[in-house]
Amino acid sequence: MTYTAEIFSDLYKAGYRCDGQPLIGEQFYVVIENENGRRFAHDRVFKGYGAGYIDDEVGEMHYTDQHEEARAQAQALCDRVNAALEAGQRLDQAHWTEVQPAYGSKEYIDQQCSEKEGLCEAAGVDYTYDPA
Repeated sequence: MTYTAEIFSDLYKAGYRCDGQPLIGEQFYVVIENENGRRFAHDRVFKGYGAGYIDDEVGEMHYTDQHEEARAQAQALCDRVNAALEAGQRLDQAHWTEVQPAYGSKEYIDQQCSEKEGLCEAAGVDYTYDPA
């Protein structure tokens, strides 16, 4: 099977704004996928906000916006992974975790993901991907 790497992103709560509202950031990571929809995510995540610090003058928490840098770092990793895959190199499996297959793909159907999701929803339980 041939795999191709792409950048994915998710939203996350980076902290709180000065008004008490959650500060929502975007985090980026690399996923490899084969033609059947089987996916593996790299363990390195690039967060869009830097660690917060307290401004001594006003006593408020501040965060550094790093979205562009985070996206660029994820893209650099994605490019390295694609180059390795194209060269026929093996990837270090210690850095990759299988995630839910692409929606509607052969792998998604073969693993009966929609049925598992439906059973969990009916039982009031959050669905967690389990390839077994």
